[in-house]
Parts: sequence; C-alpha cells; structure tokens
Amino acid sequence: MKKSILLLSILSLVTVNSALAAKNSSTTSAKKINVSEDVDTLGGNEELMKMAQSLKSETRSRVVQDRIVDRNNAFEFGLSYGGVLGGDSYLKTQSVGVAADFHFTPRWSIGARYFDFSNSLTPEGDRIAKQARTSYNAGNQAIIFDTDYPINATMGVINWYPIYGKTSFLDMGVTQFDLYLTAGAGNMQLSSGNTGIYNAGLGIGAWLSKHISIRAEAKYQTYKDQLVTGSRTLNTTVATIGMGWII
Repeated sequence: MKKSILLLSILSLVTVNSALAAKNSSTTSAKKINVSEDVDTLGGNEELMKMAQSLKSETRSRVVQDRIVDRNNAFEFGLSYGGVLGGDSYLKTQSVGVAADFHFTPRWSIGARYFDFSNSLTPEGDRIAKQARTSYNAGNQAIIFDTDYPINATMGVINWYPIYGKTSFLDMGVTQFDLYLTAGAGNMQLSSGNTGIYNAGLGIGAWLSKHISIRAEAKYQTYKDQLVTGSRTLNTTVATIGMGWII
C-alpha cells in the first residue's frame, strides 16, 4: 500500500513538472513573436505609430515640396553675358543682354530678350583680312573677305521648369534650383539687314533668395546671313550666364 502511494506521488510530480515546462516553452515562443511585432508597430501603440507616420510625412513635405521662392504671378528682370560658338569661322561674337520674364506658376514662364552683340576677328579671320589687304595694296587680284556680323537681336521666349531641387552651399543656407527647357524666336539685325532667329536649349536657375536669381543656359541657335556669294544658314551654340531680380 505504501509503495503504491509513493509511486502515485512520483507520477504526479513528473506530470506537474512537464506541464510547467510546456507552459514556459509556450510563453517564451509567444514572447519572441510579440517582440517582432512590437518592433514593427512601435510596441503595439497605435497612437505612437500614427504620430511617427505624421511626422515623416510633414518632414518630407517641408523639405521636398515647399519652394523657397514662390513664383506664382511673379516678374523677373535680369542681365546676361554670353558667347557664340560655331557659325562664321572668321568672327568671334559675344553678347550683353537684358531679360524680362513673367512666371505664371513655378513651372511655366514667358519672357522677352534683347541682345547687343560685339564682334572681333578670330585668328583665321585676322589672317585672311591681312592677306586680302596685302594683295590689294600690291595691285594683285583681290581676295574676297566677306562677313555678315550680328548687331542686335530681339526675341520672345517660353520656359518650362520640370525639375527642381534644393542644396546647401557651404552650409550658409538652403538654395533652390530649377532645371528648365527654353525656346525662343525673334528678329536679328545683321550688317546686311534683318533676319529671323530661333533657338532652343537647357538652363539651370538658382534662387539665392526671394528676390535674387542666377542662371546659366546653353542653347542651339540658327539664323541666315547674307554674303556676296549668297545666303547661308548658320547653326551656332550660345552659352550665357545671368543674374535676375524677382518681384
């Protein structure tokens, strides 16, 4: 009888220990699952999760979407300096220009341009000119040295700003910049008379403050000039830099 009671006691103790072990194993496994979920849900606190998402959205909106300079219904006036690459191999042409733009929105603007050109001979042009003078003074057959240089131009332009961003310059502050496409047409006065002029290109504008801007543009430009031998089409590249004032 005593042996039976002792055997039952041992079996009961083993059963209780097995149950406790199974319970602890289940609890540990559950805790591991809860830890993973807590990391993803900020401890299961829905209010804290919503607050974190809201802060992330507001920060992104403030840093990326907000523009430093509001160009809705804004005027911009500017000065520019540029050089012409290609075209007449005898001439080196530079320009000083004034500009006026009206920005409907930060993405679209129209404007007017006026350019005053200055011209000088390239080394090849200077060589041919000296050769022509020498031949003429010696009474030999004249060498034709013919150029048709630009004097000024007036144009209308349209600009589209599809890309913009922000950068920090030497940690002095945040600067907004835009990459834009530009196209224009107008009238150019040459030494031979007037002709049509057309261009299209790419530019970048940086808005240093709410009122000051700087720009750089590279454009393809074409027009026809008139020589003794007849009309010809000149295809040139124009590079300009400028500064503007926004109101």
